[in-house]
Amino acid sequence: MDSKNAIDFHNDRALEFDSRYTLSKAFQERFHVWTRLFERYITATDQVIDLGCGSGIFSNYLARKGCVVTGIDGSEAMIALCRRKRTSTRVQFAVGTLPLKTLTQFPLQDVVVMSSILEYLSDMNGMLKQARLLLKPDGLLLISIPNQQSLYRKVERQLFRLLARPAYYQYIRNTATEITFNRQLTEAGFTPVETDYFSGQDPISRVLKPFLAAPYVNNLLVGVFRKTSDLALD
Repeated sequence: MDSKNAIDFHNDRALEFDSRYTLSKAFQERFHVWTRLFERYITATDQVIDLGCGSGIFSNYLARKGCVVTGIDGSEAMIALCRRKRTSTRVQFAVGTLPLKTLTQFPLQDVVVMSSILEYLSDMNGMLKQARLLLKPDGLLLISIPNQQSLYRKVERQLFRLLARPAYYQYIRNTATEITFNRQLTEAGFTPVETDYFSGQDPISRVLKPFLAAPYVNNLLVGVFRKTSDLALD
């Protein structure tokens, strides 16, 4: 994460963030969506790097599955929590800002995971290109970003302009629609495999979900993208 203020924000809220996987329906939905993708696309022999790993819930899940996992986050408090909650010797955690300063210490990965981190980065395209460099040929990128079409996101943006709330919104740098997200990933050297919507637990989305299409009543996009061969890019 390239914004020191965003890192500080998450440092102050590490325990609160982690507790949401138990207390928040939105975070429980997030866990279900991501782990469903893990079961479909990641095998027990895969090597995985989890960029912006937060409190380590996905890193630990993948390690228990059998993967060799590296979890990286810019927040020292998050990484301290990760190490306390580590459930397998197959996962290691490290503090590191994104984009990473160097990639030389990492072997090529089968999978790169980037859950709810891209929105905080000023250099989104640079991060996507770095993710591609981390991957083996035909490797997979599993990634999410705030959904620009969400009605709740539109209300949230106006509330922040009027009331400076919610506080985290000051650190948001990137949002996308499914079309623009797929285009950005394609330009960065990836082929779209699957895109889905989730996180519709806010009051606006819950009320309108029976009447509107998924892009308008879900706050996040999550996608699976395969590294395009160098030959295909030529």
